[in-house]
This record gives sequence, C-alpha cells and structure tokens, in this order.
Amino acid sequence: MVMNDEGQLYTIEGITAGVIMLITAFTIFNTGVVYTPGDAHISDMQIQQLGYDALLMMDTPDENGPMYESDLATMIRTDNGSWFASVFSSYLTKETGATDIVDSLEYNATVYNRVASGTGGTVYSHAFSHSAGSATSQVTREPAISVSRYVWLSDANDLRSHYGAAEYDNDEQMVLLEVLIWRR
Repeated sequence: MVMNDEGQLYTIEGITAGVIMLITAFTIFNTGVVYTPGDAHISDMQIQQLGYDALLMMDTPDENGPMYESDLATMIRTDNGSWFASVFSSYLTKETGATDIVDSLEYNATVYNRVASGTGGTVYSHAFSHSAGSATSQVTREPAISVSRYVWLSDANDLRSHYGAAEYDNDEQMVLLEVLIWRR
C-alpha cells in the first residue's frame, strides 16, 4: 500500500462543496421573506377613511336645495357636541368586519374659524367634542390620525356666543372641523 496526497484533495473538495451548499441554502431562505414597511400603515389608512366617510355622511343634507342644512352644520352652528358625539361614535362603530380596530377608537374634535378683522384676521379654535374615554386615554403608543372637513354655515349668528367671535363676513362662515382619531 502506497501513501500519497490524493485523500487530502478529496477532503478539501468536500469541505468547499459543503460551504457552497450552505451559502446557497442561506441565500435562498433569506430571499423568500419579503418585508414591506408599507403594510404597517394599512390599518391607519382604514381608520382615516372611516373618519372621512363618517364626516361626509354627517355633512350630507337630508334634502336638496339652498335652505337645507346638513346635520354636521347644525351641530357646529348650535355647538351641540353631545349630538356630534353620539352620531360620530355610531358611524365609527358600524359593522365593518374590523371590529377589533373600531371598538378601540377614541377621538377629539376641534372647530377652527376665522374672524375677518384687519388685514389677515384671526383664527380661533374651539374644543367641540370628544369620545367618552378620550379624557382618560390621552397617552397612547399609537399616533393620532387627523381627519378634517370644511363645513359651510349659512347663518353664523349663533357662533358669536360660543366661538369667541364678534363679527363674521355677511353672517356666513366656513369653518374647519378637525377630528383626531387614535387607538386605545
């Protein structure tokens, strides 16, 4: 029996082949998992769309014509935050299939209006309404989603008493309603 270096060559080839197979398997398994950071914000977009839809339904008048006012405009004009709270909460909790997200929503609504005095005027804000649990759950890990809507008030005389304004343009006013929605 003669001893030579042929066995050593087979060992090096085997180790090299094993390393190549491990690198190939590692590469294949890592390319199979695709993480898309955009998936994390889908529930936020759903909540935002739910808020926009609720405000749109509230701002749609029951009848056609210039004399008819939407429920949302009436709520803001008369400063009826409790009526807003009941209607908005009911629209947020309608059966959408995602009840685990919807049942844990809180909101805070603010009305912004402009008083035309001087050259630029002044913008006022008024805390309009909030959900029942929002006073106790201001601290959250989730960011708040902002939903806003401009509301036309054809008779803004009632606003003078509760929105801190003494003059309006021709007793008509466009106000901005902003609702912040977040998860508990």
